[in-house]
Amino acid sequence: MYEWDPADLRRRLEPLLRELAVDGTGVTLRELRPRPEDYPKVFTAAVVDRARERYERLWAGPVDFRHPEPEAVVEVDVVPATGSETLMPGRVWASWRYIVPGRTAVLSYDGLVWCDYHWAWFPKPHRL
Repeated sequence: MYEWDPADLRRRLEPLLRELAVDGTGVTLRELRPRPEDYPKVFTAAVVDRARERYERLWAGPVDFRHPEPEAVVEVDVVPATGSETLMPGRVWASWRYIVPGRTAVLSYDGLVWCDYHWAWFPKPHRL
């Protein structure tokens, strides 16, 4: 099993999420699209087919990602999956927020998961 340090993963993720925030081309977002081999790595057998169907449909259209304002800072939380009937245990999941200093509204996202050698984005995996 992968040994992970939450602080290290946050540091590694922050540049990617900052790039995602400013990339108007969509390249960074497309790089987060789950690969076919990712589904059984992150979802249990009970929901893997449903997850594949749902996310392939989601990624076939425009993905709901709103770019934050340029002065926004990113905050990242990472946790391993535990005690879930739908998520494979031990996978590291991230949620993140773009916060503009001095404002109360934030843009929040979740469902970014480490798939051995890359990050894949499964927005709102709890809805499965």
